[in-house]
Amino acid sequence: TYQFFAKYLFEEQSFYNDIQIYLSNQIPQVKHRLDNYKLAPSFHCDLSEHCLKRIQRPIAYPIEMCLHLLENCFEEEGIFRIAPAQAKQKKLVTELDLQIINKNIKLRDLAYDPHVPAGTLKQYLRELPDCLLTDALLPLWNQIISLRLLFT
Repeated sequence: TYQFFAKYLFEEQSFYNDIQIYLSNQIPQVKHRLDNYKLAPSFHCDLSEHCLKRIQRPIAYPIEMCLHLLENCFEEEGIFRIAPAQAKQKKLVTELDLQIINKNIKLRDLAYDPHVPAGTLKQYLRELPDCLLTDALLPLWNQIISLRLLFT
C-alpha cells in the first residue's frame, strides 16, 4: 500500500506540474487577447488605455454615452445630486461595459430617468484607477494657478 500511495503522490505531482506548464504558456496569450479586446469593460479601466488603445477616440465611451443620454435633460432639477435606483444604475453600467448603447438610443427608449446616466457618469469618474488630475499634471496645474495669481 505504501508503494501505491507513493505512486499516487508522484502522479499527482506530475499532473500539477503539467498544469503549471500549460498555464504558464497560456497566461501571456490570454493577457494579450484581453489587452487587445476592444469591448473589454470600460469601468475601472485607465482612461488613456480605454481611449487610445481600445476605442481609438478622444472621449471615453461611458462619458460620451452618458452625456448623450443627458442631452435633453439639463433642465431637470438636482440631476447630479439625486441618487438613481441602484438596480437601474447597475444595468446601465453593464450596458455601457458591453457597449450596446449607441447614439440612436434616447433616454426614454431605455426607460431610465435622467438621474441614472448622471449617477453612472459620477460612478465612472469616481472609479477611474488614476485621478483625472494625475501626479504628472499637478505641477502644471500649480503653475497655472500661480500665474493666475500673479496677473490678478
